[in-house]
Amino acid sequence: MQTFDFIPADTLFCRDQRPLAAGHSFGHGANWPLPTVLHSAIRTALLRHRPDGLPPRKGQPGRPHKGKEKFVASQLYQWLNLRGPFPLDEKGVMYFPIPRDLVPNGDGTVACLQVIENAEGTGGNKLNNLPEPLTHLAASFAVPSKAKLPEWISEDDYANYLAGNLTALPEHEPLWDSEHRIGVAIDPATHTAEDGKLYAAEHLRLRDGVKLRFAVSEDPHKKESADISDKILQLGGEQRFGQVAAVKGELKLPETAITGSLIKWVLLTPAIFVHGWRPGWIDDNGNVKLRVVDKATRAERRRPRYDDPNWKYAEADDKTEKIGAKLVAACVGKPQVVGGWDVLHESKDKEGNIKYGGGKATHLAVPSGSVYYFRADCPEEATKLAGVLQGRCKSDFFGEKGLGLGVCGTWKEAAVS
Repeated sequence: MQTFDFIPADTLFCRDQRPLAAGHSFGHGANWPLPTVLHSAIRTALLRHRPDGLPPRKGQPGRPHKGKEKFVASQLYQWLNLRGPFPLDEKGVMYFPIPRDLVPNGDGTVACLQVIENAEGTGGNKLNNLPEPLTHLAASFAVPSKAKLPEWISEDDYANYLAGNLTALPEHEPLWDSEHRIGVAIDPATHTAEDGKLYAAEHLRLRDGVKLRFAVSEDPHKKESADISDKILQLGGEQRFGQVAAVKGELKLPETAITGSLIKWVLLTPAIFVHGWRPGWIDDNGNVKLRVVDKATRAERRRPRYDDPNWKYAEADDKTEKIGAKLVAACVGKPQVVGGWDVLHESKDKEGNIKYGGGKATHLAVPSGSVYYFRADCPEEATKLAGVLQGRCKSDFFGEKGLGLGVCGTWKEAAVS
């Protein structure tokens, strides 16, 4: 994958899904850009530099989905995959979302939630009413503290966390600031200001030297180029833009040696799962349904799903290697809303006239930093599971757009006293 830095020319406006209307709303736009937003911006920039790029409407037949033919604006750059974006400070240090199983300790250190079995207590009741198929819970035994953890931690701190060696309370200077602005609604017909319609917007302004680092895949068939270096990229709302610069080397994610049979998987980007908080590749009993697939044959396994609208997975016909592991615990944050705006969405008004533009489907995503704990049958199976999850996007939806990117670490089971 090719690595790039995005350098904003001014502020960024990446608001959430709360409605924004002049006169009675506030734009919460000081959010870190979602991978889906960056993916759309990159693909739009690539299409814009081609004479056959951006069409006026959706007319190209796309991949069938659940027996229905989808229509897309263009078939170009459908292979585009993304990793990131992550903040990079002026010293070249990259930051990642803080894991949600870290808590501040009363002595000024940081502690990790302890995973204990949800055993029966007095009266035969379980310690906690956990959803199936979880058998363990992540609990805090740290001394209560009013200290507040940062939202992002450095790559070195993250590597120590994955290895179980992070004890010092992470601290760093803010990477960006929130900037509030007042705007006036514009009449689209006359392009003049509308009377009495003001709105407030919150922008994200990066500190001096801070960039957005990300990686983009290359065309496996070598027919198209995803080189966006030195191009102007429009990212987020209000036509905010910046320049893209190529970076030598690969995008390095936190990694640690995997030992033992207990594996934790931590999300670096939000993920949308078919079962809400539980991934679709975890069955009702907690078993991992992922398989060990050789990279060279991965594309061949996917092709029948796209070519045949009636294709169904048959486990009996799958000859790839299984992974013996179960999900036993999870530490998941509040759902994050993921949506967007489709410029080429076609609809009709009350008079039957065709109009373009409309909201994309809204999804509730598991936020970044969420942690999933697995127990493998043996250390060998744990190594296989880590090989499948480490640095891979395992979201059930929009994985190609960078959702569900995670890294692996180890954990220890605590005894119930």
